[in-house]
Order: sequence, then C-alpha cells, then structure tokens
Amino acid sequence: MATSASSTEVPNIPIATIYQNSDQVAGILQQIMQHPLLTEGSRELASEDGNDTAADGSASGKGEGRANLSLLGGFKINAEAKAGLSSNWTQTTGTASRQQFVYSQAYNLHLVRQSLRDKNQLISLDSREQAEAVQPGAFVEYTATFDPAELTLALDVISPELVETITRFTVKRDYLLRFPEEGGHEARVKHAEKMDIEAQAKGELARAITNAIKADTRQETTREYYGRVATEPELTLITICDLAHFIVDDPDRLLDGTFTVLGKVISPIEQNMPTFSHNKLLRNLTPEALDDGLKKLRELIDETSGPGQTAPSYYVDLKLDSRVRGSSMRVIPLAIYS
Repeated sequence: MATSASSTEVPNIPIATIYQNSDQVAGILQQIMQHPLLTEGSRELASEDGNDTAADGSASGKGEGRANLSLLGGFKINAEAKAGLSSNWTQTTGTASRQQFVYSQAYNLHLVRQSLRDKNQLISLDSREQAEAVQPGAFVEYTATFDPAELTLALDVISPELVETITRFTVKRDYLLRFPEEGGHEARVKHAEKMDIEAQAKGELARAITNAIKADTRQETTREYYGRVATEPELTLITICDLAHFIVDDPDRLLDGTFTVLGKVISPIEQNMPTFSHNKLLRNLTPEALDDGLKKLRELIDETSGPGQTAPSYYVDLKLDSRVRGSSMRVIPLAIYS
C-alpha cells in the first residue's frame, strides 16, 4: 500500500532546480489555496517625533499732559495704551522606509510540496510495491538515477543523412562485386548507370523512412527520460519532459545523474513495456522487429570497414533496448531538482 510522507519529513535544505513547469506549479498552488496568487508586495514603515513651544504676553500704560495750540488755547490730554504678544513654534522629525519583494517560483514550489504533504496527497515512491498501488492522477515524488536517453542519442547519431549514405554504399558495394568482366565498355557503362539509379532510389527511401521515424518520436519539443528508482525488482519511471521548461540549455548532458522529481502519474504500472508503444507509427512494430532492424543496421555499419580494419561496433555500441525492462510508469514532471 502506498503511503504518504508526513509534513515533518519535508527537508529544509534549499534545492537546486533544473526543470520547473511554472504555470502548472502556480495553477496547483492556486487550487490548494483557493485564491489568486500574490506575485508582488510592498511594505512601508514610518515614524515621527516632534515638540511644540508657545508664549503669550501683554503690556499697558497710561499718561497725562498739557498742550498749547496758538489758535485753540490750552487743554489737558489723557492717553492710555495696551499691547499684546503671542508666539508658537513647532519642530517635527521623522523617518520612512519602503520594501518591495516578489514571490519566486522556487517559493511557489516549496509551498506546493509542503501543502501536498500536509494534506497527505504526495506519495514518496521508492519501490515497485508502492508503484503498484498508485493510480493515474496521483502526485508522486521520487529520487531516480537518470541514464542518457538511448533513443535520443541513437536518433542523433543515426541521422537521415547517415542512413542514406550507408544505403547508397551498400548498393554500390553489391554492384561492384558483380561488375561485368565481359561485354566491353558499353556493358560497364550500363552497369554503372543502373548502380547509380538504384543507389539513389534506395538512399532516398531510407532517408524518408528515417525522417518519418524521427517525426514520430517527437524529440524536438518533448523527450522521455528513464529514471531508475529501484533495481530489485526493477522500477523505471518514464519522465516526460517539455524541453521549454528546462532551466538549463543542455538537459541531455546535465540530466545524467541522480535527481528528485515531483510529478503527476499519467499511466498505471506496466511490465516490460515496448519502447515505442506510445508512438503512432512505431507501436505497430513488434519488439522483435526492432531488435532485428537494429541488428541489421549494426551489420551494415560494420560492413563499411575495409579488409583488416576494426569494425565500428568495436568502438561504438549503438544499443537501444526494444523494451523497458521490469516495471515502469509514465509521469509528467512539475519540477526536477537536486
């Protein structure tokens, strides 16, 4: 029975992410929180300090005197005066600070992992017994050792140009072994023309078939990486990655080691699954047919070496297993990290 890890098992060690589907992570986090995500925020802090001073005052006075005017004669004058004074002074000092921050994708990923564990919705896979109880749609986290994708490497090496060249060489070699020794110049010219026509026709056909195979495997935008989770018994989690979500430029070189994957299961466990079972064209081929075809291709490559020369297969082992041995499941990753 598959078990979910408790929230106390979430490691506090920072992770280094090489792959993250940010849109999927953000969408799942919104579903968990049930409200829109806050992507940016700001905080302001302010403080003030000041003092006030005030002063009030008044003054009054009274006087008496006489005045003589030549036209009016003399008279007595009384005078009284009052004055008031008021002042007010204020001094204020203050400080203010403003902080602006964003919620990164790494933080969103941490929240998703933590929330899924708290809700017991994240299954930690490390054995075939656990995988047998997992249904499509479940969130899983597993640590796997990723090998170089043999299919990707094989298709990169066995290019349409290489297949066409090998085919042309094979046809011409067979014609040279049957080169006419009689009939004179006219027979030799006719033989050579027929050789060129057949070599061109078969070479173009081989090139077209190889292009169709490369298109069917769809390696330009998505690729399958085989992560070995357990060996006894064997458990392989086929991690289907969208190349656009890799943070690195060369995923094939970097994803060749041990990494942890957070993903969603999309198929039940299968036994000895044919390598091309999910391809539209190649799934019609039996695993035995693929084995025979690869064997024939290796033989053709070896035949390009001359007498006394070492066969190319001695230096390059173009192996491509026709089956995923043991148990396997297919997973869409949300993030790959170490």
